[in-house]
Amino acid sequence: MNTSADNQKKWRVEGVVGAPVEQVTEALLAVRPGPAGVEGNALVLAGDHTREAGAVTLEGGPEKFTGRFGTSGEDYLELTVDRAGATVGIQTWFGGTYTVEPADGAGRIVLTVHNVVPGAGRIGRKVAEIGIGGRLEKVLTSVLEAVSAQVGAPTPAPAAVR
Repeated sequence: MNTSADNQKKWRVEGVVGAPVEQVTEALLAVRPGPAGVEGNALVLAGDHTREAGAVTLEGGPEKFTGRFGTSGEDYLELTVDRAGATVGIQTWFGGTYTVEPADGAGRIVLTVHNVVPGAGRIGRKVAEIGIGGRLEKVLTSVLEAVSAQVGAPTPAPAAVR
């Protein structure tokens, strides 16, 4: 997975969940084998992936997971959970890292994106970057909503690129 901090950050998207940072972090790091984005599992995959690609089932663990989705089953994603570092790395159509920061008694979820459509070549990446800010905001807003529901927090404001 190409999501290490050594990679140059290209986009930062963030949003706040109105619950203590510890609860938000615990919900974000809850990743286990099985259906993703539901019942509190792998909430970083809530919404965007499951809505657009169909169900995702994760295999592996406890730190590294893979999932397949789409009608062919050839599309895949990878998740790397660093519980000690409180991060979740993701590689799908984008590669990035989810973290949680304190935000005035709440938890700010930050998605830092390092790459887009790896292996697509320079032109493919440039095309994929068209409108990417809005797409990433949509991805993180789905995660914010799922985490908020999981911890019993109010519906959050939409995510924003910073």
